[in-house]
Amino acid sequence: MQQVAISVVVPVFNEEETLEELYRRLRATLQSLGKDYEIIFVDDGSNDASLKVMKRIRAADTAVRVVKLTRNFGQHPAIVAGLHRARGEAVVLIDADLQNPPEEISRLYEKYLEGYDVVYGIREGRSDASWRLWGSKLVMRLSKWLLGLPVPEDMISGFRIISRKVVNTLNTIHEQQYDTSLMMVYLGFSHAGVQVKHDVRRYGQSKYSTFKLIYLTLDMLVGFSDFPLRAASYTGAAMAVIAIAVGSYMAVRRLLGIIDVPGYASIFVGITFLAGIQLLFLGVIGEYISRIYREMKGRPYYVVDEEF
Repeated sequence: MQQVAISVVVPVFNEEETLEELYRRLRATLQSLGKDYEIIFVDDGSNDASLKVMKRIRAADTAVRVVKLTRNFGQHPAIVAGLHRARGEAVVLIDADLQNPPEEISRLYEKYLEGYDVVYGIREGRSDASWRLWGSKLVMRLSKWLLGLPVPEDMISGFRIISRKVVNTLNTIHEQQYDTSLMMVYLGFSHAGVQVKHDVRRYGQSKYSTFKLIYLTLDMLVGFSDFPLRAASYTGAAMAVIAIAVGSYMAVRRLLGIIDVPGYASIFVGITFLAGIQLLFLGVIGEYISRIYREMKGRPYYVVDEEF
């Protein structure tokens, strides 16, 4: 496989409006660096005209490659599909929505040349809804707390450049489900952040609904931490201590001849609360078991339909 200086991996899902402009700006930026390059578009099961646009771009430029997946597997599987095919000594990961300006690749590459394995973009003046900004900060704090890892500001953003050493390591991972950004933190490679512009999304809407973002956050934390399981143990122990204390208190009152008026409402609330706690942690345990189940089946992380 002939190596190039820079590969750009772009996961694509229903982004027909942005692709022509994205390609033009990527090509101009990469040519300005004076390095040989390739652009890999990974179609993640788009149901609009995205694939047609990518094929048209590919027909006009041999530096462009297109990988079509059989269905929508998700952003991270699409990124992994691109990494498996990238030939670059350095690999840029960028979304197709143009919120991360392609021109900022030059700043990431300049920092990368200082010897860092991972250089990520810190989104300056981030143009997202306030609830998403708040949610990102919450995820960062949870990641630091639950994973026990130093997670720098905006480290989990999708815009970054990584070395061939990082790519080769990621390509040896055979987990069925993982967050590529957090995996890079977990692996411990040298990293640095660079302030980059963040533009308003001009076309279409974000593919991540509130529910999907919450699910991905929980899945990410389960995938990288056993804290939820330990929390179930801690809660069970705490409940046992409380039960012993309340039982002892009631036994003492009984021995002293103090008779309490039966409180059916409090008993009902207590039983319901405990049942809720039990079901919650059964769900947590089930989530871990389901991940083990998926891993044991060994199904592919993604399936390629065609490559151009």
